[in-house]
Amino acid sequence: RYAEKAIMASLLGMTNLVLHVKDLHLELAAAFQAVTVDAFAPDPSNPVRRILDPFIHRSIQATNDNFKLLYEYHAAEFSLAPITADEQLRLIDTEIKHRPLVLSEMDMERFGGVRNMPHEFSTREARESGDTWFWRWHYRALTVQRLYDEMITCRLDATYGPGPAGAEKLAADQLAQAWWVSMVAHLPSLRRATKRDPDWADPGTLTPQTFRHVARTLFTWLSWVHEDVGHSAAAFVYNPVHTPMCVPEDGEGVPLVSFAFNVAAYRGFVFLDRAKLLEEAPHWWFANKEDKKCFDEFQTKLMDLGTNDPAFSECDTKGFYSCVERVETAVSS
Repeated sequence: RYAEKAIMASLLGMTNLVLHVKDLHLELAAAFQAVTVDAFAPDPSNPVRRILDPFIHRSIQATNDNFKLLYEYHAAEFSLAPITADEQLRLIDTEIKHRPLVLSEMDMERFGGVRNMPHEFSTREARESGDTWFWRWHYRALTVQRLYDEMITCRLDATYGPGPAGAEKLAADQLAQAWWVSMVAHLPSLRRATKRDPDWADPGTLTPQTFRHVARTLFTWLSWVHEDVGHSAAAFVYNPVHTPMCVPEDGEGVPLVSFAFNVAAYRGFVFLDRAKLLEEAPHWWFANKEDKKCFDEFQTKLMDLGTNDPAFSECDTKGFYSCVERVETAVSS
């Protein structure tokens, strides 16, 4: 029984510990929120700040609280990976040093190609065909990212204006440009992307194309993907037989103390009600009616996926954890 659960927990541990805790919480979300709040402090009504606002909600607070829970109280040993807390921290350090993130490679338009996965695997045709393997996870993430891309483009046009005139207005926005400089300085994964793929993210001026590329990638990982790789920890929390640390010496039952501690901790720190993508949006996210209409259309299209596309409607006990109606806007838990 222990060997079976160790294999299962090791696979989930890589997803939950490295991709979730290290990549999303430690390397992206907290710095993204801090830079954005600081850069736009003189004018929180800036159009770029309004676009970013839903996706920075409580990221620092969640990361700080979760790290205290996981490593000061050692909850990580019962929920993230079947190794001690010290070993987990060493693994995080090793991943940061030897497998550094490059944000451009996390863009779902590039994600498959970087991994030598054919584009055809992530299409609706593959889903409907019995002859082509269907990469369900990437298809879902790519589809959501394309909705984000449409929404970002629409909101930029609604606030700065379309075409070259809009690009000039964005280039003249001193707060937005200062935010961009600070983002490149404080997010190592973004800085690497500007050096490796300057066509994807201009290291100098924040252009509409650069903003689209960076924002759509961050939004996808910090909302949609976080729901899959973060809240899927429920498999550990509510069914501790999947966790080697909860296998007793005699192999019978589940140790009550560790189970009760873990459930109480996660219910108090993690699985709380947060802002969700499909909830009614507050008015301060938008500069004008056209700006809000862009977000409303995004919500309508996302809701339609949850109703009519089996890759999205087959969720929870029928597929991936993320059901569209409960995906949070940010790494807020």
